[in-house]
Amino acid sequence: MSYDIYTGLLKAFPLRNKGDMQPDFTFDNNNPYSEKIKNIYPILDIAGNGTDFSKAVNLLKWVSKHNYHKGDFNVNIPYNSIELLSYSYDKDAEHGINCVALATVLSECLLSIGLKARRVFLMPCSPYDGDNHVVAQVFINELKKWVMLDPTYSAYLTNEQGEPLSLLELRDYFANQKAVFFSKEAKYNDDEWTEDSAKLGIEYFAKNLFYFQTSEKSAFGNTDAADITTNTNRFITICPENYDVKQIRLSNIEYQVKLYGNFRQAKEWADNVKNEKYNYCSYYDFESVP
Repeated sequence: MSYDIYTGLLKAFPLRNKGDMQPDFTFDNNNPYSEKIKNIYPILDIAGNGTDFSKAVNLLKWVSKHNYHKGDFNVNIPYNSIELLSYSYDKDAEHGINCVALATVLSECLLSIGLKARRVFLMPCSPYDGDNHVVAQVFINELKKWVMLDPTYSAYLTNEQGEPLSLLELRDYFANQKAVFFSKEAKYNDDEWTEDSAKLGIEYFAKNLFYFQTSEKSAFGNTDAADITTNTNRFITICPENYDVKQIRLSNIEYQVKLYGNFRQAKEWADNVKNEKYNYCSYYDFESVP
């Protein structure tokens, strides 16, 4: 039942084909920290000498294998791959990191080997849903397309032919209830991956593919706060026409206050949301060739 509701929302509300701005997506492959992380970890050896896709998948598996996912990760450290790996790499489950951090590590590692990659926030429709997901997306030159990589599940998603899918392709597949599959690499921490795991994972993606947000500039050390409050790196939203993201976020804060009481950060969050400028682009621009 939930799957039908989530996919029905995707079908009923297609993404806008016109934006109110023309984004200038950039990808920093020459940041000094890219060399630093390659000196700390054997990223080039892990990626290998194959195709762009094989390199990306090798790094996906490496990030997932050596870092636990911990959804309630809330440690005050800089959100960059060097600091996050120092905290989490080959540590126990208590030193796990959340999906935002995992996607940050993977996207920065992909950038460090010369690929165009970015972190993308996958957002649900309902203002009464306090959960979302974050993944990496990488442009694969030999496929001439973007591909979604999820380090939380150590996986990408495919169609029946085994072709890896982009986020826009995934949204379309779910909207039309076409079959989607997890890649054979899929796993979640140390849990056994089963048919039930895959079913729950598919439903989770269906819920969180309503709209997307990403940074205009993909580089080492990007943070959500810097993206939104300094306007030096615009946060780009790709959503259905006439869907008011600002109002949805304010309603979500009100909902959390209703559930948990008037917690300390609530007013600060609401004030930040009220002051944010939303930059909407079309789905064409989102997955254009970089």
